[in-house]
Amino acid sequence: MKKIIVLSLFLLTLSAGLAFAADGSASVDMDYLSQAKREKYVEDFSYVSWKNFNTGKQIRDMGRRLGAEVRYQAEVNKTDYPFSSGYPDYKYKASRVYATGSKSGADVVYIGRRARVGTFRNLNRVISGYIERAYGISMAQADQIALKVCYWNTNHYNDNAYFKKNFDPRVSEVFKNRTKSIGLARSYKNWQPSRVVIPFVLVKEVVPEAKEPEKPVEEKPVIEPPKPVEVRPEPTYEPPKPKPRPEPVYVEPEPEPSFFAKYKWWLILGGAILALIVVIAVIKGRSRD
Repeated sequence: MKKIIVLSLFLLTLSAGLAFAADGSASVDMDYLSQAKREKYVEDFSYVSWKNFNTGKQIRDMGRRLGAEVRYQAEVNKTDYPFSSGYPDYKYKASRVYATGSKSGADVVYIGRRARVGTFRNLNRVISGYIERAYGISMAQADQIALKVCYWNTNHYNDNAYFKKNFDPRVSEVFKNRTKSIGLARSYKNWQPSRVVIPFVLVKEVVPEAKEPEKPVEEKPVIEPPKPVEVRPEPTYEPPKPKPRPEPVYVEPEPEPSFFAKYKWWLILGGAILALIVVIAVIKGRSRD
């Protein structure tokens, strides 16, 4: 009888926690991720045939589809157990586990055996795409958070005691039928299959309390005293004073120059030419003798 009562109380508490979970949106719990330490991974850089090649956007879109479906089920359909099988469904899956009691909630992303992800860059793209759509943030923010998520999962790889202590028991149970591994291994050889845990918290909208509006205070009009009128005297007309005329100044005319002063240079030039002719004539007369 006691077991039945305890079980009933547990189910009642669980259903209450799930009902609360459906009321608010989720946000990544950075209190856990802030403790993440950087890890170095062993990756597979072998040749990939064109049949199995995917672009960076295609790989990121795989995670985006998972995140969009989980968020739709959580916020629109108000599902108690949001789940996404992804596309293709044999590569990736995701499930959301709400918090109950004092334990935290988390999203669990399952990496299937046929995912064929061998580099940390591509794995981080899948997790980033999921975070981007599941929590409604930008791609740049999702990339930074996804990096911390991967490091944090590697820090606690297969640390079952850690996850059971801090998270709802169902976090350790989701996809356990597919893989017992939880967290992220350092080597790509152990990534498929595995489970990546993304801790989150619920964000409830807080409505401010309604307050009675304050009555407006009537302000008395301020009567300003009249400004004094400036009285200006009327202008008196004064006739313009005549300007004084300048006194005439007598200028004595210059005397007219004499004939010699006026033609001085012409007389000098003519005399020089005449003297030159006389000299030439004398020279010619002597040459005849």
